[in-house]
Amino acid sequence: MIWWDVAACTCPQKCDVLRIFHDRGFARAVIHRRYLRLGHPFCQIGLSSSPSEMSQPSSGPDESGSGDELNDSGDDSPSNSGTSAEGGIVNVDFEFFDPKPTDFHGVKALLKSYLDDTAWDISEFVDIFLAQTTVGTVIKTSDDDNPIGILTALSLARYKDRRCIEEIYQYLLKNCSESSTKEKLEAVWSKQAKHVGLIVSERLVNVPVDLVPHLYTSLLDEVMWATEDEPTKELQDCFKFKEYLVVTRVFVELPKKGSSKQGKKMKKNKGSPVDGGELIFIKPEDEILHKLSSWSFSFRDKAEALAAHETKNMKQLRLVMGIQAKAMESFKEQVKKLVEDGDE
Repeated sequence: MIWWDVAACTCPQKCDVLRIFHDRGFARAVIHRRYLRLGHPFCQIGLSSSPSEMSQPSSGPDESGSGDELNDSGDDSPSNSGTSAEGGIVNVDFEFFDPKPTDFHGVKALLKSYLDDTAWDISEFVDIFLAQTTVGTVIKTSDDDNPIGILTALSLARYKDRRCIEEIYQYLLKNCSESSTKEKLEAVWSKQAKHVGLIVSERLVNVPVDLVPHLYTSLLDEVMWATEDEPTKELQDCFKFKEYLVVTRVFVELPKKGSSKQGKKMKKNKGSPVDGGELIFIKPEDEILHKLSSWSFSFRDKAEALAAHETKNMKQLRLVMGIQAKAMESFKEQVKKLVEDGDE
C-alpha cells in the first residue's frame, strides 16, 4: 500500500479522484500500488511507503466521526491499524455482523446515492437488506456501532415485485443505450431472474481493501449455505444463483486536450465508457469483476452532490456488470492476490 499525505499534496485540484479525501477533511489516505501506474492522475507529491516517512498531517475527521482513520497494516485478518489525527498509530478492529434493525439509518446513509439523485423507495430497500440476515454483512469497528460498509446478494426472483427493486430496474433500463445490452438486462430481470443475485456493495472510502477477500468469502459461503439451510425449498432455490448483477461507481479518465487520442473514435468493446477513455475503479475488486463480466455498460452519474468531485479530465460513471456465478471462484483468488501484492 502507498500512503497519500493530503497535507503535503500541492496539486490545485488535490489529485483528481483522491481529492474526495481532502474535501471530506482527511489528513491522509491509503491507495493501492496498482493505481500508481504511469499516466494515472495521482500526484506523486505526498506519497510514501509508510506513515513514518510522511509529514505530520493536519487533523481531520473520518467518515465515522471518531477522528481516527482506517488503513492497511498488511494483516490477513479483519484487524488493521489506523492513524489518529495526531499522527500516532492505533489499532482498529473491524468486525462483521449480521444485519439488524438498529442499523437502518447507517445503512441508509451508505446507500443514499445508490441511484444517483433519483427519487426512489430507499427505505424499503434498506428494510429488505436488514431482513435478509442469512446472507449479508455489515462492517463496523470495535469501538463504534455505526456501519461503515455493507455487502449482500439479493435474489431478483424473491424481491422483483417490491417497489424499490422495480425502481432500480427502471433506472438501469433508462440509462442503458445499446439495444443488445438492454435485451440482456431485460432478460436478467424477467426470464433469468430466478437465478440472478443483485450484489450490493457499499463502504466508506477509507475502509481497508484487506477486508475485501474476507467479505466476499463470507458472502459466497452464506449463499451456498442458504441453498441448504433456508426453512423452505422456495427460499433455498432463491439463492441458487447462476449470475450476479453489480451496480457500482467508477471514474473515466478522458483524453487530455491535444493528446493523440483526442478526436479519434474509440473502438467499442465490453463496457466501453460512454465518454471514452480509461476506467478507474474506486473499489479495486470492481476491476476484477469487470474483467470477468460477460456483459456490462456504463453511463454518466447525474448526482449533483458528486459533480463537485469531477475535474476537467475525470468524469464519474455508473458501471453495471453481469458476472456468471461460476466465475466467482476465480474472482476470490484474484482478489486475494491483489491484496497480497499490494502488501509487498
